[in-house]
Amino acid sequence: MEKSLWETVAATAEQSGLQSIADFPTESRLHISLNVSNLEQSLNFYRVFLGDNPVKYRQGYAKFALLEPPLNLSINEFPDNIGTDGHLGIQLKNTRFIRDAYARFSAAGLKLIDEVDVECCYAVQTKFWVADPDGHRWEMFCTTEADAVEGCGPECICHAEFERSYVQTS
Repeated sequence: MEKSLWETVAATAEQSGLQSIADFPTESRLHISLNVSNLEQSLNFYRVFLGDNPVKYRQGYAKFALLEPPLNLSINEFPDNIGTDGHLGIQLKNTRFIRDAYARFSAAGLKLIDEVDVECCYAVQTKFWVADPDGHRWEMFCTTEADAVEGCGPECICHAEFERSYVQTS
């Protein structure tokens, strides 16, 4: 019986100790690739949002590689292919991190929506929301109680449209 591609890859990796050339301290990290309409506007936003500069920057493309949270975020300039269904989020371990990020985003003039001790996704969370220049909605949240009555219904802020944020440059 012929081996599948993944069985072959797994066997080769076991035999040779094949490792990724991407070096990061965790066993895994989240990768998100977003299409954006204007790379420069999005770069300005994500520099503030992530508190860092991209590790790779090419025409129509930028990549951020963060240790905390472990994230590989690529932004690709494709103005005719922007989708903003759903939302993205970063879960933080402490509300102090929420306050720090909120202060950084506010100082940059981003449009924020804050929620303190709200029931969402059957848990209690303190969080805030921000939308990038293309309307991709991000939540930064800390779960403060594991269980709650409310889930995420059609009236939840998770499904709302937000005012988009642009970082003003001089």
